[in-house]
Amino acid sequence: MGKVIEVESLRWKYSGRDTYVLKDVNLHVEKGEFVGIVGPSGAGKTTLCLCFVGIIPQRIPGEFSGCVKVFGRSTTDVDTTELAKYVGLVFEDPETQFIMTTVEDELVIGLEMLNLPPEEIRERIRWALDIVGLPMEFLNRSPLDLSGGEKQRVAIASILARQPRILVLDEPTSDLDPRDKEGVLSAIVRIRKELDMTIVLVTHELDFLLKYADRVIVLSSGEIICEGEPREVFTRYYDVLKKIGVDVPEVVEISRALKVPPPRSSDELCWLVDDYLSKGLLEVKEVKSATEEITQQCSVGNEVVLRCVDVHHVYPPNIVALRGVSLEFRKGEYVALVGPNGSGKTTLAKILCGLLRPTRGDVLVKGVSVTKWRKRDLVKVVNYVFQNPDHQLFCRSVREEIEFGPRQLGLPSDVVERRVRELLEVFGLKGLENEHPFFLSKGERRRLALAATLALDPEVIIVDEPTTGQDRRTSREIMDLLKELRDRGHTVIVITHDIPLALEYVDRMVVLCNGMVIADGVPSEVLSREDIVEKAHLVIPCAMKVARALRKHGVLADVITTRELLKYLKPRRGSEEAMMNFPAA
Repeated sequence: MGKVIEVESLRWKYSGRDTYVLKDVNLHVEKGEFVGIVGPSGAGKTTLCLCFVGIIPQRIPGEFSGCVKVFGRSTTDVDTTELAKYVGLVFEDPETQFIMTTVEDELVIGLEMLNLPPEEIRERIRWALDIVGLPMEFLNRSPLDLSGGEKQRVAIASILARQPRILVLDEPTSDLDPRDKEGVLSAIVRIRKELDMTIVLVTHELDFLLKYADRVIVLSSGEIICEGEPREVFTRYYDVLKKIGVDVPEVVEISRALKVPPPRSSDELCWLVDDYLSKGLLEVKEVKSATEEITQQCSVGNEVVLRCVDVHHVYPPNIVALRGVSLEFRKGEYVALVGPNGSGKTTLAKILCGLLRPTRGDVLVKGVSVTKWRKRDLVKVVNYVFQNPDHQLFCRSVREEIEFGPRQLGLPSDVVERRVRELLEVFGLKGLENEHPFFLSKGERRRLALAATLALDPEVIIVDEPTTGQDRRTSREIMDLLKELRDRGHTVIVITHDIPLALEYVDRMVVLCNGMVIADGVPSEVLSREDIVEKAHLVIPCAMKVARALRKHGVLADVITTRELLKYLKPRRGSEEAMMNFPAA
């Protein structure tokens, strides 16, 4: 097929850093191949992407050695503007990519450098917007006024419109809801064959790679530790991946525990489990339902700390974000706020903490209208961690960022120092105390924003997409920390698209769609309503799908997580040989 990307003995160290981010990396990508690059946060994945397009070493200072060739030409010999004509990079942070004031101009500028006729430019714009699921009406809007998911779709469309021969995507759909994520990436896979395009995808969404990728490369601490066909990598290197903080896809986790061959999808796993049950190779044990367990944990009857009363919000010129939202949040609750992109989740969060005023209606904080609270007092009660950490960070070092809030509140120096020390450790930022926040990776900046907010120790904390761009280990550490806060009596509200992870922690799920609350209750009950799942673009966890598939065998269990499923579904003796029958790559 021919190699389109060749990397030999690549080493890179950012200027001012003591350690190399990439260490003797050797890899190649074949023409037309779909390669996934995975690894824990800070592994060097984004840095490697920047090397593919020549931004490193041409535009960023540092120490570079080795060789990166694209279509046989060294990226040190070809200017980035020339490389951009046939290698397209979708940045991890879409705002980094935007340079124009409207969506239309953002798409047009990349096409103009290709010297295309106006008719073809218009056709490519329509084509690209259709792939990412945006209407033509978005062309006149400012990219910076869009939701996080909409920004990502514009960023993808602006690169797709150029129809590059190599498409490099760095966490391109982390802010999209599950349905849109699947739709956009599936469309890219489809056009890959139409355009004979090569795809390199950096992602923590390993289920997608399992389903579509030809090959997976695992990066850790700047080095490639394994690579191969996705099922082989996720199965054979299971312990290695766990050790470095990378979770395998849920279907592989379940199949491994049940001793069935590794499938590519949840539907295939359901078929395998059904087949193994029919053959007597699996056994079922009774288990308490998830609903019963969560109901016991719920804080029903506790003090209401936040109350929305018929909240409406309209952005200029006439964009309706919220339509009569009425909700209560009680002390000690751990709530997931979910729904499709553009459903009003972030708008509601900002109204809850006083950053936005409702167009109509009111928010009561401890029974008092949010409009009557002094900002200095309000942040001690309810605080918000932004979806984009760059909207929140402004100090010159990591340490200053964490200690800023407590110092403004006049806390004693020893208390401030203790909080800073603890939060640096908890969020994996130790050693970066003196680093400027904007020299951190986006995942590190997201953790810093959360640390800076927690330093204020608010009674209610609202976190907007806390695990986006994080590896599974870090994601769980963040969710564990939020659970500890809940256990200490804090109220935690998490806006998230990661339904499977949220289900391991939250005791309540609020679903927004089109600016309205369409469901509110125990997660298993919410997800059992097919109309809600369909309307809100939610994803049914793999474990829940398997549990539903077992009903034909008379097995009835209210299961929503892998942990719960594996409590009662076990392999019988004699099924161990199934793992030996690994499917051919």
